[in-house]
Amino acid sequence: MARIKLRAFRDVKNYTRTVSDCYEEYMNYCKYRGQREATIESKKSFYKYELPKMISVDENITKITEGMVQAHVTSMMDRGLKGNSYSTFVVKLKAFLTYCFKKEYLKEFEIKIPNVLLEKKSIYTEKEIKMLLTKPDLDTCVIGDYRSYVMIAFFMGTGCRSQTILNVRVKDINYENQSILFRHMKTKRQETVPLSRFLRGELLEYISNMGLKNNDLLFPKIDGTQMSYNTLHENLENYFKHCNVKMHGINTFRNTFATMFIKNGGDIYKLKVLLNHSTIKTTERYVNLLPLDFKEELLQYNPLDVLRNRVKGTRMKLKNRK
Repeated sequence: MARIKLRAFRDVKNYTRTVSDCYEEYMNYCKYRGQREATIESKKSFYKYELPKMISVDENITKITEGMVQAHVTSMMDRGLKGNSYSTFVVKLKAFLTYCFKKEYLKEFEIKIPNVLLEKKSIYTEKEIKMLLTKPDLDTCVIGDYRSYVMIAFFMGTGCRSQTILNVRVKDINYENQSILFRHMKTKRQETVPLSRFLRGELLEYISNMGLKNNDLLFPKIDGTQMSYNTLHENLENYFKHCNVKMHGINTFRNTFATMFIKNGGDIYKLKVLLNHSTIKTTERYVNLLPLDFKEELLQYNPLDVLRNRVKGTRMKLKNRK
């Protein structure tokens, strides 16, 4: 019997292993590790839409090289894509290739995540929020618009994520303690957040009008089943059109909540707890404020003016002594 070295045998096996084969195995590994459903869906989307732009999934995994990755990212930059787009591409690709490196399906090479200038997150203006929170006529409006109105009130009253709101049930609202239990969180930890007075009234009326029971989802589809993110986005998009407001995205409500919280005098460390962030840096990125938003406060504590006022005070005292 011929004596074949293990490395040579592995090399032959890897030669027949396609990108598709490796990614399927990688996805099974991610599910085994218990990664969030949203994360799994994001990785599926990356495989379907983004990865094929760099290499055919039917190609051998060993065809992926450091040069190929760099060339693709450079082309994304040249096409004028935002830094977040190509940075996210590299992050997702690196996670997949790191798995391949560990399995020795591919010779390891360095993958650097590009440095990008972090842009301030967009927010909705106060005028836009007021337009969106103009209550529909309950006698003439369609169910979708009414539900979207209450959902926007929920987003602006809690600052929660889209996946969180889709998993809230009627029983999670505690009117006595004025709180809401969030069972589905990005961090996989349940959290209880305060229930605002305005949101409390809107939810009581909404639950009654929709005939929802204690164990029902708070914002289900008409048939009572859970709404998908795409359906949520589509419903809100229609509502925005009816309100003549341009939609920037669902997560923009979270950015708007954070910005208005600080602008209204809230503390950023308390905001960090409300948004369930692990670091204060993440919270800071959610707040979109300019110096002019704090014009009066900045002028009140401006070092130059404070010093000048002290000098004036000293001069007045000396003059009075004379």
